[in-house]
Order: sequence, then C-alpha cells, then structure tokens
Amino acid sequence: MGSMNDFTIALPTIVNMVFMFAFGTCAGSFIHVVAYRMPAGLSVISPPSRCPVCGFRLPWYQNMPIVGYVLLRGRCSACSVQIPVRYVLSELLMGLLFVAIYAVLFLPSSADFWYSVGDGWWRAQGVIAAFPALVAVLWGTGALVAMTMCDARTFLIPIAIPRWASIVALIAWPIAALVARDYGHPFPALAPAWPVCGAAIGAVGGLAIARILLVAGILPRSFEDWGDFAESEGDVFADYPHARREMIKEVAFVGPAVLLGAVGWVVANHLGAPTEMHPAVGAIFSVAAGFVIGGGVVWALRIIATVLLDTEALGLGDVHLMACVGAVFGWRVALIGFVIAPFVGLAWWLGNPFRKAPMRMPFGPSLAIGSFAAFFLKPIVATAVVAGLATMAHLGGWARNDPSGALAVASVLAIGAAVSAWAARRTGGIAAAASIILMVSAVVAWILAAHMRPGAGAVVAGVLVACCVVGSAVSGAGFEEESGPRTALSRILRLLAFVVVLVGAFLLLARPGSPS
Repeated sequence: MGSMNDFTIALPTIVNMVFMFAFGTCAGSFIHVVAYRMPAGLSVISPPSRCPVCGFRLPWYQNMPIVGYVLLRGRCSACSVQIPVRYVLSELLMGLLFVAIYAVLFLPSSADFWYSVGDGWWRAQGVIAAFPALVAVLWGTGALVAMTMCDARTFLIPIAIPRWASIVALIAWPIAALVARDYGHPFPALAPAWPVCGAAIGAVGGLAIARILLVAGILPRSFEDWGDFAESEGDVFADYPHARREMIKEVAFVGPAVLLGAVGWVVANHLGAPTEMHPAVGAIFSVAAGFVIGGGVVWALRIIATVLLDTEALGLGDVHLMACVGAVFGWRVALIGFVIAPFVGLAWWLGNPFRKAPMRMPFGPSLAIGSFAAFFLKPIVATAVVAGLATMAHLGGWARNDPSGALAVASVLAIGAAVSAWAARRTGGIAAAASIILMVSAVVAWILAAHMRPGAGAVVAGVLVACCVVGSAVSGAGFEEESGPRTALSRILRLLAFVVVLVGAFLLLARPGSPS
C-alpha cells in the first residue's frame, strides 16, 4: 500500500518528465534543422523534411523524433541511404537536457544541493504557473544549442536565432510575472538598480535609432567589403586589412545607445526610484538590462581588442549571443558566463593538443557553455569560485610579502612561454599547451604583484607584452593556414598581450591597494 501511495505522489513528476523528454526530442529535431539550414540561407519551414539524396518527402510517422529513426532502422525508406546518426543523437540529447532542466528547477527542496539554481521559486509555483518563464528558459537553452552547432560548423551565428530568443524573453518574463503566485520567493527576473533600468531603456532606444539609421543608409555597415578579400563565398577567415577602420563604423552605430544610456542613467538618478513597481514592469527592465549589459560587454571588448590587434577579435554573432543570454537568463548570468567562457575554450583547446585538423576556435560555443554553466550549474560554479578565491588569496599574500619575487617569477614564466611557443613550431601540441599555461601563470603573478611595485610592474608588463608578441609571432609565422594547434596558439597569446595592456593601464593609473 505504501509503495502505491509513493507512486501516486510521484506520478505527476513522472508525467512531467516524460513530457519534457518528448518535448525536448521535438525541439532537438527542429534545432538540428535550424543549425543546418540557417547558415546556408535556407528556410527552416519549407521545404518539409525529405531525404537529401533522393528527395523523398518523409511522412509524419517517419519524421517522429527517435521513433522514426528506429522504424527506418537508420536508412531512407525510398533509396536506403544511411541516415546520419547525428540526427537521432541531437534529439536524444535535447530530450535529456530538457528533463535535466526540469529536475534542477522544479524538484530540489531547500536542503538540496541544486536548490540555489531556482531559489525555490519554480518549485513553489509549479509547472502551470511558471510555464511562461519555463518557455523563456527552454527557448533560450535551445537557442544556445543551435548557436553552438552553427558556430562550430560554420564559424557564423545567424542573428535571427538570438534575436527571436530575446523577443520571446521580452514577452514571456512579464507574462510570468503577471500570472505568478506570491509565495515569498524572489522572482527570477527582478529589475536591477533604478539607474541601471534608466540606462538600459535609454540604450535600447539608442540601438533602435541606430538600426533605423543603418537601414536608411545613413550609417554604413561594417565589413561590407569583406567579400573582396575572401578566397571563396562564405570564407570567414579572409585576410582582411581594414579591421581598425571598420571599428569606426561600429562606434558610430553604438554611439546613440551610449549617449541615450548615459541620459537615462542621469534622468533616473534625478527622478529617483518609484515607490512601487509592478513585477511585470520589473521583468521588462530586467530583460532590457540583461540585453544591454550582456551584449555591451562583448561589443566593447570586440572594438577595443580589434583596434589593438588590427584583426577582428570577436564576431558580431558573439555580441548577439551574449545579449540573448542577458535577456533570457539575466545580466548576472551573462557577466559570469562571459568570465567562464575563456576557461571553457582553453580547456577544449588543451584537451586536443594532438588534433590534426585545423584548430580554428569559434568563441560562440565557449560563450554558450559558460552561460549555461553560470545558470544551471550555479552550485558547482559557486564552489569553484570559492576555491579559486581562496587560492588567489593565498597567492596574493605571497605577492604582498614578496612583490619583487612575484614579478621576477612572472618574468621567468613569460620568457619560458615565449621559448615554448618557439618550440611549438617543431614539437606541436605539448609545447603549445605549455606556452599558454606558462603565460597565464605569468599574467596572474604579475596582476597580484604589479600594484605593490608600480615601477617594476611597468617594466615586467613590458616583458610580458614582448614575450606575448614574440610568442605569437614565432608560433604563427608560416602556420596560419596549416593544421595543428599552432594556429590557435598565436591568437591566444595576442589576446593575453591585450589583457596585460588593459590590466596594466588600470593598475598603473588607479593603483588599487597600493601603500599610502
């Protein structure tokens, strides 16, 4: 009798998880179509699913996720050609992912490890009341998967994917606030500080104005002549010589957003926060702020790094991806995901040191995985951050006690990184991995100690930049079009040089923590 009661209690959860799996497989089937058709400029609706070899149009029962593949035994019923297994794998993985999202959001109690992901709001609301918010999260998750697949295959992100996810978030989160029941748990899409709300609305208005000016032809589009330097249609690695010039056009585009964002901040500060704000209005502010902050940080880095390196440092697709993340999951997730992303990319690269295919590294998948981790793996990320801060505190204590020694270690590590980069030309992956690890360690040691000895820190900064430049030059010379991880090594070392320049300028000007 007891087991029957337990089953009755668990039945709604079982039904919900089965539904989420089925829904996820359908989403996975559609996402696969999106990822393969959109980059090619094809419609995701027409023509209906058909065999790419013989053109046979699949009847509905053969088009069912997973079931259709099993019924067909992995072959077209008309011409018997093998159906790629990636179709069924994408459906299966998305089904499992949707089940995991449901479990993490709705099942944990206050004593569970995963409780902090949803802070109890989802569990208290239930699936029905939280359905609009669930639509926003699932759509955003599907968009991240689709963008990852597109960027990994083609190094391009169709702008329509993040744009529609942002629009869905703008509609779904306010509706979720309207239908939510108040049980004392914080709403997932809370409005940020009032000045930030004003700046976000102003910036969104500025982007709308800039978009109108762009369509009207008053503002020029950046990289319009890219095709003149591409070897073939769709070439995303063209040797484009005018990257810095194109950033002037993008600064002109974001100018209205920056100006109106500043005006919005000032006006909001002057008027003061309203005494009461409806949660639906707060959700609109949350989506707007996340969109602006998520996209703005990446766009600023794109412009600054491109000007310094004279090559397109990040794609505009990455900007739209992070704007979508901020709109759907919130500005905090966007910032944390952006910090996690380089470590994801570095881990992927270091995990493939012997790979023989060209190691081109799209940054979109790293941004997507980092953002997903920032939201759904919040307890794990929090644990890692605590451990990292403890380690940094220990190293910081050593640097404070012996800043000269720390700067000397930074110099030695940087020189070792440059030597390893030179060795990577002959030995490949191991030396390349060592070069990046040594240079990252050198930068960390320098950051911890530079503000304690500004003069010596400036000298060591020069050493680090020189070693990054030399390392990227020797590792990239003659290898930019060859296979192996050397191609990625030169780009990573250039970005590290950029990091040293920025952090060095901040430390030398602001000198935080310097002795009085």
